Amino acid sequence: MAAQEQQMPMLKISILHYRDQSKDEETWIKWYLEEQIPRFIPIAHRHGIDRCELYVTPQAFKEKFQVDLDELKGGCAEGWTMAPYDAATIYWVTDPQKLRNMLADPEWNDKVVPFEKGWIDQHKVDVQAGTQTTYIEEGNIVNVVPKSYD
Repeated sequence: MAAQEQQMPMLKISILHYRDQSKDEETWIKWYLEEQIPRFIPIAHRHGIDRCELYVTPQAFKEKFQVDLDELKGGCAEGWTMAPYDAATIYWVTDPQKLRNMLADPEWNDKVVPFEKGWIDQHKVDVQAGTQTTYIEEGNIVNVVPKSYD
């Protein structure tokens, strides 16, 4: 039996956006889904972005789960807070040059960037870059040999 070839994990780059506070949450989410995504997805696709996702974090969810954190974590919850960003656009790439090319594309600067003003806080954006490993998928434990601690 031939050894399985190990694939390099895809790079996951998350852009954490904060909405411009002049926009209410419902209007902002609608804009992001109906205007922003359709505006940039063709450019991302053209540059070979392997996968793109949107993760929206409504304030009501953050408030509810903050209460859960406070109650369920007991005394060790001090310092645990729900992240304040409003949405994360997540790009998955096999080669980071794909993302560099997308951001350097003149169409990105002409058709995406100018339309973010007044919608996305231009002075506050957080970015995460790394890899991701799944350990439970479709109800099954994967990618790990569980240990028993008796």
